[in-house]
Amino acid sequence: MAQAYENALATGQVVIRKWWVNTNSSKNQITVQFQQEVERPASAASTNSLLISLEQGTEALGNTTRVTALRSFNADKAAAILGSREGDATQGGETMFANDFYAQLGAPAGTELAVQVTENFEKNPYSKTQTPKVNPSTGEVVMAHNDSTGTEMPVYRHTDLVVASTCSHKFISASQEEEAPRAAIGRPQFADAGELMS
Repeated sequence: MAQAYENALATGQVVIRKWWVNTNSSKNQITVQFQQEVERPASAASTNSLLISLEQGTEALGNTTRVTALRSFNADKAAAILGSREGDATQGGETMFANDFYAQLGAPAGTELAVQVTENFEKNPYSKTQTPKVNPSTGEVVMAHNDSTGTEMPVYRHTDLVVASTCSHKFISASQEEEAPRAAIGRPQFADAGELMS
């Protein structure tokens, strides 16, 4: 990816990633893909990744994730702002923040945008191709306990571009097999009252 694009993402603001003519619409539309680096809750996996990275001198998985959201716009208006009907900011050139793009569309001054993440157990009914979340390190589908069904189910991620002040993320923690507690090697075990166990 282009360094200017990486630098823009590192600010935490929503950045325009790509745009193209929407061939699925009978209207004169351009689809714009927005991207943001958002903080996700700390988990056992991210904590373990940090420890491994310290031990091995490599980069940690971290507690951020890059998410995208799509919106469609009047092609003439969007192309006038973006400079073309198709483009990819990850390949170089100027990067544009969503806040600036919407300001040029006429949004009120100071409007700040965010990509909202909502994870649940439902596939997007409007998407023919959505698949469940996949653990990038293992390639396995992310499963979690669904309290309403009492079963383990695949997790789906949904994103939407929203006004930042209304943004509220909902992440679901992946199910993990529970390990029986193990005693640390070379350390005494203590009972609940702090007394040495025999």
